[in-house]
Amino acid sequence: MQILALASMVASMNADPAMSAGASPTALTLDGPVIALAPPAASGAVSGPSAAAPSAGSGKPAAAAFGSKDSWRWQLTMSWMGNANDINQLEGEWSASWFFMQNVSMDFGLSGDAFMQPGDNAGGGGASLMFRWHFLARETWSVFADAGCGMLFTNEPVPNDGGRVNFTPRAGMGGTYALSDTVRLIGGVRWYHISNANTGESNPGWNSLQVYGGVSLPF
Repeated sequence: MQILALASMVASMNADPAMSAGASPTALTLDGPVIALAPPAASGAVSGPSAAAPSAGSGKPAAAAFGSKDSWRWQLTMSWMGNANDINQLEGEWSASWFFMQNVSMDFGLSGDAFMQPGDNAGGGGASLMFRWHFLARETWSVFADAGCGMLFTNEPVPNDGGRVNFTPRAGMGGTYALSDTVRLIGGVRWYHISNANTGESNPGWNSLQVYGGVSLPF
């Protein structure tokens, strides 16, 4: 009897379009055991939770390579200047470098200065504009030449028989060395001159050796 009932059900499914389209009953009770019918799983279905796409990284963009055109850096340096006339100058300077060409920068600096000299010692500050060319530029170090000029304002004449407002042309060579991807040591030596360019009653002038060193960081 069960075989005849099953054959009759199959025949009715073939005759009923709704049944052939998949709208089949979930169960059919006969005189014997219950026969459960379930539609086949849809093609392409995936069981379980879907895998999430990996999220994009949230790290900061890499810093521009040292000396790249249009990049900016700033420096903190300390200098000593001295000569055979028993005049010593100590200077702390903050400067900003703009690389307007590859490995060539224009540097604007602000300084605070102290002078130990015969007569009255002096203190003051100034500003400078420098041009620097890293003519040997490697991944972790560079060698450069620089030149420029500044102005210096002091509370006492410098030298003692000079004036309180002076010009400070300078030129020299130096180098940088990378401590990390962003931090570099910087240092060098320069010829350094102080004079009032004949704007005062006397213009004794002063030539000295400048030795400086500090740290360089990107903006």
